[in-house]
Amino acid sequence: MEPATKLEIGDLVVKNPKTHVPNDFNWWGRGLGIGEVVEPPFEMEDWEADVRWPAGRCFEEARQLIKVGKKS
Repeated sequence: MEPATKLEIGDLVVKNPKTHVPNDFNWWGRGLGIGEVVEPPFEMEDWEADVRWPAGRCFEEARQLIKVGKKS
């Protein structure tokens, strides 16, 4: 699977183990499980996404994610 370059609201994503860059939010579960791209609170660049992970919400770079589906 290829890294995402642009994501849309409702896309389902997982972290890309090849491009994932850990940060201070990993300790609470950032990038674990399947995340959903949600409406951001402000305008973001095409390469950014607001992702709701099972443990919480975090801004992500699209290149660090792999799209695995779309919320139905």
